[in-house]
Amino acid sequence: MKGEIMKQPLRITIGGIAWMLASSIVIAPTPGAAAPRYAGTITGFFDSPVLSGDFLQAGTRLRVSQDNRITTVGSGIGTSSITWGDNSGATLAPSTVTFTGNSFSDVASGQVFPLGTLTYFNGTNSPPSLIFGVTMHLSAGDGIMPFTGPVAIVSTQNGSSDRVADADLLHFSNFEVPSTLGAFEGMAVTAVIFGRIAGESQLEITSIGLAEGQADHGCVDEAPLVDSTPPCASACGDFCAAITLALAGPLCGNEQLPAVLNRRLDQARHLLWQVSGTDSERKAKKRVTLVMKQLRRSVAIARRAAKKGRISAACAEAVVRAVGNAQSQTEPWLLAAPAQQG
Repeated sequence: MKGEIMKQPLRITIGGIAWMLASSIVIAPTPGAAAPRYAGTITGFFDSPVLSGDFLQAGTRLRVSQDNRITTVGSGIGTSSITWGDNSGATLAPSTVTFTGNSFSDVASGQVFPLGTLTYFNGTNSPPSLIFGVTMHLSAGDGIMPFTGPVAIVSTQNGSSDRVADADLLHFSNFEVPSTLGAFEGMAVTAVIFGRIAGESQLEITSIGLAEGQADHGCVDEAPLVDSTPPCASACGDFCAAITLALAGPLCGNEQLPAVLNRRLDQARHLLWQVSGTDSERKAKKRVTLVMKQLRRSVAIARRAAKKGRISAACAEAVVRAVGNAQSQTEPWLLAAPAQQG
C-alpha cells in the first residue's frame, strides 16, 4: 500500500540494548554434565497462508474484514521467500518476506545467537490480493527440534501522510518477547532474528531487532500488537536507533557469564520490555534510568569476574564498552527538558 514518506515521529526502538542483554545470557549446564555444543546452518520456509482476515483502515485503524480465498495473488509458499499482492498498474512490486539463515558453530546450549535475517518489503497490495498470515518454520539441523510459529500479517490502508501510520506489519506472538516488525511504505526493512538451542535440543526464538542501517526503513516494537496505535509510536526518541547500532551483537562470544551477571542483565532486559510498552515519556525516562543503573552494576560485576579469572579481560572490556556506548546515547535524552508530569 502506497503512502508519502514524511518525517517519522518519536518512537521506541530499543532493540540494541535488548540484543546486548539477550546475546549475553547463557544458561549454565547441570553440574557434572558435559555442555553440548552445536554447529550447522539455520534454514527456514513459510507455509499455511491465511487467506481470510482483516486489514486496517487509513486514519481510524479500524479492522475491515476481507475474504480472499479466491482472489489472493501470491507465490513462494513452501519456500524461504513468499510474495503476495496484485500491483497491476502500480510502480511498486508486490510485498515480500524473505528469510536468510546463518551458519553457526561451537554454540553452547542456551546461548543466544543470530539465527538469520528477515527482510520485509512493503509493496503495493489491493485488499482482494492480501494474505493475513503464514506459519514460519526454522530448523537448525538433525537432532534439533525446529521452531514453528505463526506470523500475522497486518496491512494498513494508506493515508498518504505518515509513513509510520501507513506501515504494514508482521507480528510474532510466540517469540519469547512478542514483537512486531513494521515496514514503511515502499521500503524493504531487514531485521535480525535471535534464538537459542535449549532444553531437549529445541530451537527457540528469543527476539528480533533491526539490522544495522535500517532505522529509516522500518521499526520493531517489543510489545503486544495494538491496532489503534501505529507501530513504534512511543515515548522514546530517535536516539534509540543509534543505541541499536552501538549495542547490537554478542558481547563475549562463546564465554559463559557468571550467574550473578546473567541475573543483572536479565533484570535490565525485562525493564526494557516495559519501556517499549509505554507511551508516557515520564515513565519511559524513569525505566530507562533503571535500565542504565542495572547495566552500570553489570560493569562492576564483569570487572570483578575478570580479576578472579571467571571471564576473560576481553569479555569484561566488551561489557564496559557496550554499557558506555548505551550511556552515551541515553544521557542526552535523559538530561533534556523534563517530561510533562501526569
